[in-house]
Amino acid sequence: MKRRSFLAASAAMASTVAVPGFGLGAQPAAAAGGTGPGAAPAASNVFVEPAKPRLTVPDARPGDRIEVTVSVPGGDPVWSGSLTAAASGPTRITVPVGRGYYTATYQLTGASGTVTATDTFCVLGAIAATIPGLGVNTHFGFGPDPWDPTVLSPLIAAAGIATVRDTEEWWGAEPAKGSYDFSLYRQYRASLVANGLTDLPVLSFNNANYDGGATPYTDAGRAGFAQYAVELVRQNPQVAAVEIFNEFNIPTFGARGGSPANCQPDYYFLLLKATVTELRKHYPHLRYVAPATSGVPIDWLKAVFDQGGLDYVDAVSVHPYCYPAAPEQLAQQLQQVDALIRSYGVRRDLWISELGWTNATTQLSVDARTQAAYAVQSAATAYATGARDFFWYDFMDDGTDSGEQEQNFGMVRMVSGGSTRPKPVYAAYANLARQLTAAATPSGPAGLKNDAPAEGVTRTVIPGRPGATWMLWAADPTPFAVTVEGSAVFTDTYGAAVRVFAAPGSGTFSLTLGTEPVYLTSPRPLAVAGSVRHQLTAHEAKRGEDLAATWLVDNTGGDRPVTAKLLSGGRIVATAVAAPGATASTEVAFGTADAVGRRTVHASVTEQDTVVARLAAEYLVAEPLTLSVLHVLKDGQDALRVRVANSGSTDQGVPSLTWTIGSVHASASDLTIAAGAVDERFVSLTGLTTKTPYQVEATMDDGATLSAAGDVVVVAASDLRHIPRRTITVDGVNELAGSPRTGTSSEGTVVMTGYQGAQDLSFDFWLSHDADRLYLTVAATDDVHNGSAIGDQIWQNDSLQFAVGAGTPGEARTWNEIGASLVGGAASTWRWSGPSTGALPAGGAAVVRSGTTTTYEVGIAWSDLGIDPSGGLISFSMLVNDNDGQGRKGYIEWASGIGDSKDSALFKGFVLDA
Repeated sequence: MKRRSFLAASAAMASTVAVPGFGLGAQPAAAAGGTGPGAAPAASNVFVEPAKPRLTVPDARPGDRIEVTVSVPGGDPVWSGSLTAAASGPTRITVPVGRGYYTATYQLTGASGTVTATDTFCVLGAIAATIPGLGVNTHFGFGPDPWDPTVLSPLIAAAGIATVRDTEEWWGAEPAKGSYDFSLYRQYRASLVANGLTDLPVLSFNNANYDGGATPYTDAGRAGFAQYAVELVRQNPQVAAVEIFNEFNIPTFGARGGSPANCQPDYYFLLLKATVTELRKHYPHLRYVAPATSGVPIDWLKAVFDQGGLDYVDAVSVHPYCYPAAPEQLAQQLQQVDALIRSYGVRRDLWISELGWTNATTQLSVDARTQAAYAVQSAATAYATGARDFFWYDFMDDGTDSGEQEQNFGMVRMVSGGSTRPKPVYAAYANLARQLTAAATPSGPAGLKNDAPAEGVTRTVIPGRPGATWMLWAADPTPFAVTVEGSAVFTDTYGAAVRVFAAPGSGTFSLTLGTEPVYLTSPRPLAVAGSVRHQLTAHEAKRGEDLAATWLVDNTGGDRPVTAKLLSGGRIVATAVAAPGATASTEVAFGTADAVGRRTVHASVTEQDTVVARLAAEYLVAEPLTLSVLHVLKDGQDALRVRVANSGSTDQGVPSLTWTIGSVHASASDLTIAAGAVDERFVSLTGLTTKTPYQVEATMDDGATLSAAGDVVVVAASDLRHIPRRTITVDGVNELAGSPRTGTSSEGTVVMTGYQGAQDLSFDFWLSHDADRLYLTVAATDDVHNGSAIGDQIWQNDSLQFAVGAGTPGEARTWNEIGASLVGGAASTWRWSGPSTGALPAGGAAVVRSGTTTTYEVGIAWSDLGIDPSGGLISFSMLVNDNDGQGRKGYIEWASGIGDSKDSALFKGFVLDA
């Protein structure tokens, strides 16, 4: 199903015996004629052992001299070679690497010059069977171009995925009333079965022959939907389970065609009841999964369950999207749903039938490695919290535009000719499947347990093997150590494995944990060590400078000297000797940072020629020069500040600096910016009265360029409000109550069903600031308080949401959107967009309720907002949501650009008073 951003949901206003657990599992081997787990089309660049990776060199011209470098995620080269392109036909090369995910970079030199090309591939270990409960969403129901099941089904099976979630929508299956055609579904399902896969068909959505093509809302429409469901199963009797609709609680699906159903839980219950009741008459064996909600809307679920919804489901499914934030809230959300189900005196399985992250280039995206990390983290967390089935969204990118959020959720990407290429998430998910084999049951992976063995560290214990298997990750680079008896196997996120050993004298193995989960497997017990023998700490890195780090060897508990070698890229980087009872600190360098962006150096430590540590140095390489452009008030006048700052360790030359504002063009040349210095100039905006584009470009000595582009919007001084300079204590006590208000709900817009006036919901608010922080205080009158949703779902509660960006309204292309709610007597916060996402830092917000007044206070650092307050201009908007216990009623919005659409041009402009 198609995923939309979190506030697409904001228009949604609002038997007693346990059933046996069930999951959808594949067969251990494929049906006759199928390839089964382990085989993959050669054109996919997915190789399953014992197959060797044999690659076709892209763009090779006859006679080209080709230099090949193969690297792992993070950028470490692991193999290089050379060859001459074939005189005719494709040029192929066999690469001698083992399990893992790789990028191959080709430098092709011929008579017409040198070109560079890249390709990706992965090598997987063999797997005997797919893993029941491990699923993926596909779009085979869209048709075979480009979703060709004969190409993609073998790749799904090779990964170890057991189940595909897809659909043939009602409108296509019943083109004429009472006439059914499920040929598309039968076609792709046959390919799934041939590859040993099962499927979960999603019954969806609307049909022009019923209710005017709207989401079903009448008895006749519901009866038509139920008959479509019956026909799907009748024509495909092997179907074991169906999911009843998809994300009914958001307008994209629950209010199609202006349906009066309007996403409401009572309409969904009637559809669920009608469909399951009809299916049960014919297919008593069938199992039912529902309601497949967008997010985890506890109040909406409760409203369905209050009407008897649990009598019609065997498993409760949710889609707990939170991108781009990490899945830190997932366990708590699943526990909330499970507790709600149990409150009705029944047990039902929990399914996550969609969850994913996009690696597009939009504000709500993550990079490809983070996408892989979150896939594995979320699946492991789901299973450890009791979920039976987990489905990643989705298998293949739905397009090739990196700037389109919806096109980049896939595990594999489209390339020409119907072939695909694996993304890091494919290899990570496939490796997870192999790690789960010992915990696999017909009803899904069982017995996994999550805990936090150290601050910031998550451990998933995977049962089933003798000894121990641990999966470990951390939100930030974290030194960690494990007590090992003899040896263990260390496996990275993508499947590359190495045998490691306990350090002599300490009995511990050291490692660096980060967002990408790693695995430790030992035939003997593992334990968390009390100290870390080897640590590697990365320093700040600039392009063109060394990738430097500090290697620390801790021998404070030892009675003998420790001699250790640090190795990376097949070479010894440094040797250290730590005396008994002492530490040894060594500065090391891993070569030159040759590109901007994320770079991870992986290193091993040996003692007595055995590997006793697997370390990593994580860098975010930046240019030594940075270019920033900001609309500011300079001596009370509008100006565009152009700033070039040198944060590098050496002087930097800028041969050319140019700027264009509207039709005005100017430049400066031959600048030298000393290390640590700033070149700053102000361009007057006097005379500009409309939104005007600007373009600034700085050329560095090596020919690289920095550029900035945007729009300036000059706002009349009379239209700008002022924010006083005042520091407040963030404690939920309104110390500004006697001060002039910044704004009030009477100036806002009510977007709410059944609004009863100021006592129902109203508010006043105050903005203030100091050199370090922006402060917001809101005093909201609300007759009924309700707050049960957590994390990114707090907008469904009685809650505050606000947006703040740099400059005047319409200038910010990205901005912060932040929320706060009172949940369980404490402030629950979330940032949906901004320099970072997720909960605000501790102490950043307080929410206190007294009588019918809820006071919100938020204080957030300018640096956390990514806003330079010295410019003196910001734009702001806010709303307060209302929920009286039956789901979100709506909101009152001051200014705009949050609730109905995301648009900084609808914010209000402010001056930061000195």
